[in-house]
Amino acid sequence: MSAESNDRALQEVAQVLVALQRHDSFQNALQDPAVVKAVKHWTGEQRLPPEECEDWRSNPAIMMVLSEFRRLEHHCRAAGLKVPLATVLSGSDELSLADGRKLSAGKLLAPRPEPTAVDDGQQLEDLPPIDPRAWRRQLIWQLITLLIVLVMTQFSMWLNKDHMLGQQGQNGSAMFSIVMCTVCFRGLIKVRPAGKGR
Repeated sequence: MSAESNDRALQEVAQVLVALQRHDSFQNALQDPAVVKAVKHWTGEQRLPPEECEDWRSNPAIMMVLSEFRRLEHHCRAAGLKVPLATVLSGSDELSLADGRKLSAGKLLAPRPEPTAVDDGQQLEDLPPIDPRAWRRQLIWQLITLLIVLVMTQFSMWLNKDHMLGQQGQNGSAMFSIVMCTVCFRGLIKVRPAGKGR
């Protein structure tokens, strides 16, 4: 069978499933335990002794349901499918196929395309692992830098005082101290580890 013929046969199965789902008399008959037993016997799922099958011909509901199942069986054979008993008994018109396609609402639906994988050449390289102790080393260096700045500031103020440079020299030294402390403080903020309080 060609692919086109098989698709056409599958669409016919889908249409029969919709027809059975909308067939009120058929759906009501499936609520009768005796009808369900007859269907399972007919499909071979649960065979019954012959004496239990003798009265079927006098039961219109059983004969109607079996007639519809024979019609469905005819189309399923043409499509290479088994009779979807569970689908029919549940009142559904949807049937998943082995190739990923699906019968639904009387149509043959193609499978959803899977997302295309990114080419290896386009994948970004993994970042190197982060050393959890790196921020501590950076913090120590910043503290050492701050200490050096404070020492230099005190030394500068002492020189200014020793040479009697006056109030203007002391103000300049103090300004230098403030600027250097601000720079170091910003460095300490940048190396603060994630997760610490603000």
